[in-house]
Amino acid sequence: LDDGSRIELTVDIDEKTGNATFDFTGTGAQVLANHNTPPAVAYSAVIYCLRCLVGADIPLNQGCLAPVKFIIPKHTLLNPSVTAAVVGGNVLTSQRVVDVVLRTFNACAASQGCMNNFTFGDDEFGYY
Repeated sequence: LDDGSRIELTVDIDEKTGNATFDFTGTGAQVLANHNTPPAVAYSAVIYCLRCLVGADIPLNQGCLAPVKFIIPKHTLLNPSVTAAVVGGNVLTSQRVVDVVLRTFNACAASQGCMNNFTFGDDEFGYY
């Protein structure tokens, strides 16, 4: 990310069973800014990438991730503590996770890295 935080990924695929492990060990620690993201966003980014890479239609549901194991260490950018800010992770960090997953498979990667988050509001109301 722009602040130097890293997203690390190792993927191990068992060719006999078809199971896969997405291991985010080495990903940077949670940050004080709001670029942290809950693990569900990483799961969504992975299933998005798998759907892009596989030559068949894959339904968009949790069951499709049954053969996928995730390792996302606690208190990292992708699995922060419950007190960490996470709003920017949905639109910024999620795109970087997609880039990292696609690059791991030697597919296209390094998009603009943002969903163009627009935040507006005043002293009493905020929305993005």
